[in-house]
Amino acid sequence: MALHQPINYDLQRMVVFTIQAGALISALGISISLFAKFQVMGLEALNHRPDLLGNYVDSPLAYIFNMGLILTGSCILLAMYGLLQLKLGHFGNYIAFAGFVVGITIILIGIYPINYLKEHRLFSTIFLIATIVLYFLTLSARVNHKGLCSTPLFIVSGLGLIAASSLALMIDWALLDFAPCNHQDGSICGVTVAMWAQTNLVMIWCVTLALTIKKLAKHSYQDNLISQVSAQG
Repeated sequence: MALHQPINYDLQRMVVFTIQAGALISALGISISLFAKFQVMGLEALNHRPDLLGNYVDSPLAYIFNMGLILTGSCILLAMYGLLQLKLGHFGNYIAFAGFVVGITIILIGIYPINYLKEHRLFSTIFLIATIVLYFLTLSARVNHKGLCSTPLFIVSGLGLIAASSLALMIDWALLDFAPCNHQDGSICGVTVAMWAQTNLVMIWCVTLALTIKKLAKHSYQDNLISQVSAQG
């Protein structure tokens, strides 16, 4: 893949750090909130939708979960700005713009948790659509911009597209929400499984993107040094 210019190492470090920080913050917020819910419900907590962890009414540490979402979305926005500045070509820009939407909607979901049902449904649906677009663009980059979509990123994007598409098929588009699951019989809720998969795959995608950018920056830096040495020789 031809780069417009050698990748700036300071920008590269910022992108990698902010993406990893965002994923770490998100993982910590979810883990702490889930553990608090586990103390109340036991293993049944795993069979409930992850966005219920942000419910101020019955989630013990909802504020940690929601604050984690806000901080995570902010880190993703900064990371996508850095990605945009790296000048990786059109697909790099498209992925960055889709990432902007994902980051903004994550922040809004944290500000408007499920207690604010109307707003939460709207922003969660936009988030779902944005992730589908994000995964699709990443997979498409594999065709003509293979360096931008490494094999691990391709695999994660494929799994993410499956999870997000499954949710899109299960959502009631009239309500912008999913049908409630019956937890009384102990059966596994398909919506819950898909939502947990989607939540975790977004974080994994961010980390994998950071590693891909780090690899691109290293190769670009080495190629630039070789070009300078050749020019001087």
